[in-house]
Amino acid sequence: MNLSLRQIRAFTLIARLQSITRAAEQLHISQAGLSGMLRDIETQLDCRLFDRTTRAVSLTDAGRAFLPVATRVLAELEGAAASLGRLSAAESQTLVIGATPLVASCVLPLACAAFAAQRPQTSVVVQDLDRAQIRQKVQAGELDAGYGVFLEAAGDLRRMLLQMSELVLVAPQGAALPGTGERLRWSELRDLALLSLPADNPIQQQVDAQLASIGRSQPSQRTFNHLHTVLAMVEAGAGHAVLPSFVASASLRYRLQMVPLTRPRVALEFYEITRKGRPRGSALAAFSQCLLAAMSRASD
Repeated sequence: MNLSLRQIRAFTLIARLQSITRAAEQLHISQAGLSGMLRDIETQLDCRLFDRTTRAVSLTDAGRAFLPVATRVLAELEGAAASLGRLSAAESQTLVIGATPLVASCVLPLACAAFAAQRPQTSVVVQDLDRAQIRQKVQAGELDAGYGVFLEAAGDLRRMLLQMSELVLVAPQGAALPGTGERLRWSELRDLALLSLPADNPIQQQVDAQLASIGRSQPSQRTFNHLHTVLAMVEAGAGHAVLPSFVASASLRYRLQMVPLTRPRVALEFYEITRKGRPRGSALAAFSQCLLAAMSRASD
């Protein structure tokens, strides 16, 4: 077996984006070229890593087993490359990044610890902000990067899709749910009491659009500004909530269960945003890899 770093990076990117087309765009290669690369990987591993349809790709059992290994190898190799770059004192710097409070409190600590082990001479300043503040500070050059769900692109900002995070039902631990409770169809949420985020929140906008498609258009009577508040209220029995799966790390602090939603499966796009014209240095690239690894561990 002779897998290259380029092939491993391509596999992890396809897995995160669930799309060969999007992955090819980010890797700046043709879709046919990426498909050929994927076939070569599967030939070398002697197994099928993805189920392919005309609309999307999804990991097979073998692919799910290989993903954490590939992610770890990629992080270690890129970390080693970054370590070599630290031979120059000029490499020392400070990264200032912003994220919404839940990501800042539950995912970034793991990412910062991993990054500090790789690049001890580069310090990271974390600011926990709302989405509007993150966007404003990136535009003003006060943040090197921001992380979160940003549905709308801005002319002076560059968005890089990092991960697709599926919407799940969050329920009190042990709560009775329709069907088997192992997974639910959206149509089975029609009569559940649901808590929500504000209507202008991009997560809630995606949830509301899907709920409207099943004939549930009435707004929730209980709305909260922050994800941590929603999780605590669900634990207290105030209702259920539909949230992205990246809340998994935060939900460990509460007595909750997370149930996959199907028919259809709906995913939110989690982005890194930076200001156009500002170089994306190796330190930021390495930090984003640490963030992705932390999000993957939190979702396991």
